[in-house]
Amino acid sequence: MQRFVMRAMLLAISLLLLAAVPVAAQSDEEGWSFSSEDGNVLIVGQQDVAVGPTDVAEGLVVLDGNAVVEGSVEGVLAIDSTLAITGPSAQVERVFTVAGELAIEDGATVGEVFYIGTDITGVDGTLVTGDFVNAEEELVGALAAVVAVLIVLLIFVAIGAFIAMLAMTLLVIAWGTNQTRRAAATISNDVLKTIVVGLLALVVPSIVISILFATIVGIPLAIGLMLLWGIVLFLGLVVVATWIGERILPRARTAQRPYGAAFLGMLILLLLWWTGIVPLLASIFGTGAVTLAGWRVLRGGGVPPVPPGYGQPYGQPMQVPPPPYTPPPYAPPPQQQQGGWPPQGGQPPASWPQG
Repeated sequence: MQRFVMRAMLLAISLLLLAAVPVAAQSDEEGWSFSSEDGNVLIVGQQDVAVGPTDVAEGLVVLDGNAVVEGSVEGVLAIDSTLAITGPSAQVERVFTVAGELAIEDGATVGEVFYIGTDITGVDGTLVTGDFVNAEEELVGALAAVVAVLIVLLIFVAIGAFIAMLAMTLLVIAWGTNQTRRAAATISNDVLKTIVVGLLALVVPSIVISILFATIVGIPLAIGLMLLWGIVLFLGLVVVATWIGERILPRARTAQRPYGAAFLGMLILLLLWWTGIVPLLASIFGTGAVTLAGWRVLRGGGVPPVPPGYGQPYGQPMQVPPPPYTPPPYAPPPQQQQGGWPPQGGQPPASWPQG
């Protein structure tokens, strides 16, 4: 059945394309008409048209009109029209009619018939070499099949993106644990500042990118800014995931590489992504934390909070003074022997001969 639908669609498209560049036009009070350069394709609208018993044409398109075909036509497209194929000399290979009426009478020969919302009469006593295909049902079935394929593809793409996000999160933790923890500490210590900076980091780049795309010269810069913005968004999600994971797994705060915490936090974010509010909040806090941490590093003044260490709360700088310095023990100096050199008290040893 899909083969017939494809033929019908090709018929409609080919007829419209052949009539798209007309070279002769006629208009009257009843309607309008166009024909191709060689006159083998005719398109009419809001008027009646007839193909005589001795006429031969490649295509006929009727829009909101009445058509009588008594000759030979390869393809007929009728939209909201009444089409009559009648007479023993009438031969039509393909018919595509939409929202109208179709009458096949008096021994006419017709190939394949495709119809949508059309009343068909007079089929008995005629020669129909093809099939009658309800294109509406076929199109619905084809559309359902396409939608099903797209859904399956989207599922596989989503699974692939899901796995890629988790893998890239572990890579970021492997190469930047200290930076991730410093940025995550900003969420706890500067909540309001993180929210404000995060909103600005989401809104301002989008406006700048839109302005740059409006100019040809700014398109490369806009593409580069989009890539940088995407990296910041992803790093922000990793920071938020680590922040969430280390609160669920407290032992991960003192781990050298919090793989489990980051993995668990990103898994929670991805599973709740459909809510809409979770990715929005994660993007705001994440971009704000990454932007603040990067600004502090570039400025060189304010040092980001120290990541958690043994015996101290998460994100708090070390307040305990270092232990007093105790020099390592040294070996006692060697005792000088009596009667050795140099002489004691400026006098030579008694064992020396006296002169």
